[in-house]
Amino acid sequence: MKLRALKWWMSLAVIAGLILTGGMAYAQNALGLATVGAVDPANGFPKFYKDGNGLKLAPCLVAGAADPCGLVAAGALPLPASPIAFPLNFPAEFPYARLSARISGVNLGLGRADLDLVLNAAFAGGVAPTAGLQVVFARYRIRITGGLTPGGLYTVTTPYGTRQFLGSAAGTLNFTDDQGCLAAPCNFAAVLANTNVGPFLTWNPIAAAPVGFIGSPAATHVITAGPNGAVFSIAGPNIGTVTDINRDFTSTDQWTVAGRIFIPPATTTTLAATPNPAGPPGLVPNVTLTATVRPVPPATGVADGTVTFRDNGIAIGTATLNASGVATFGATLAVGSHPLSAAYSGSDNFAASTSATVTETVLAVAPPPVTDTVTINLAQQVLGTGELRIEGVNGRRTTGGFAATDEIHDGAALGASCPGALIGTVSVNPADGTWRFRQNVAARPTTICVHSVAGGTATRAVTPK
Repeated sequence: MKLRALKWWMSLAVIAGLILTGGMAYAQNALGLATVGAVDPANGFPKFYKDGNGLKLAPCLVAGAADPCGLVAAGALPLPASPIAFPLNFPAEFPYARLSARISGVNLGLGRADLDLVLNAAFAGGVAPTAGLQVVFARYRIRITGGLTPGGLYTVTTPYGTRQFLGSAAGTLNFTDDQGCLAAPCNFAAVLANTNVGPFLTWNPIAAAPVGFIGSPAATHVITAGPNGAVFSIAGPNIGTVTDINRDFTSTDQWTVAGRIFIPPATTTTLAATPNPAGPPGLVPNVTLTATVRPVPPATGVADGTVTFRDNGIAIGTATLNASGVATFGATLAVGSHPLSAAYSGSDNFAASTSATVTETVLAVAPPPVTDTVTINLAQQVLGTGELRIEGVNGRRTTGGFAATDEIHDGAALGASCPGALIGTVSVNPADGTWRFRQNVAARPTTICVHSVAGGTATRAVTPK
């Protein structure tokens, strides 16, 4: 067995050994965690964990000179000066949140006590970074190197609760408790109900921490209180240091903290309204609104949550995004012009965004039905002569044959119409539906719209020549 894997399983075995030989009891008050984010395809770990207070922490995967996650100091990266990338330059383990405290000189200098409370990410079996072996667990670890009375009862208090241990025959203590998912494939939600970590605790005040983080592993600081306060203490025979008045008690309120605040990635929301223009309202909605929400690259994934549709700023309906990040709503709009927008409310995974305004026109009389299609194959203007060259083809009408003519307009389509200025009319070949426009025009359109007398409409950007 590889040394790293051996250390991993030995750390788990410590729990069973202590219960049998050390006589451990505990009372935990931790509230655990609330939710887990979607898996990041870049590394296979959840994008965040959220506690009951709403604080979300991302994988602490930041190195550099500041080393805010402590990865460089721990020697966790093969190439500490290079960008972190899975799997080659990626740590074998890293925290979402870590609280560490140390009491030096227990029993008048005979030992040292170290406490770690970590929401830890690693790979099952302690192997090197390997796809499919990602695990996350909440770790409680206490080590006392000496100075304990063999068989003596010691009460260890942390912000998350209280545990009791018996000193070993050597006067030491070495205990690890990992709760969550320890084997692959991992159910990343298994760690939510743990009693070792949660809610997340930060430097107090958090404004003292580096921007974007809840603390620093490079300096000690007081922290916000957990369910059981903000102090690490030990009570038991002769545990006190030279500075403790009570020889049977010692404590510290100084902690090193690691954790990176999760910032939901930005999104874009686009809105489509069909048909446009629409006919007058009837017994059913006359306009279908479709909102599409996408994460802004390099962010990935599918947006979740709800979209609120507004007409001139007033909410007219709400819909939930489907598995493709799309929400639809059937609106009944009165005759006239309607400035429509869609507002994505955001979620744990993604930031909110609002679409550009789409102007919907509702006619008093229903527009004629569209019975054919229009395809523009060429849209080009010769700058030297002003000649506009446009070519395309019409689809066959549903009633048979091809429409006789098409209109060419300046500007883009608005639904099934071309509202821009008329540039010219072109005849459609009755045999195959093709048409061709060649004419010198004063206009210099950047976009043209072609509308068939049978209702088909298409638009295309004009390229200069």
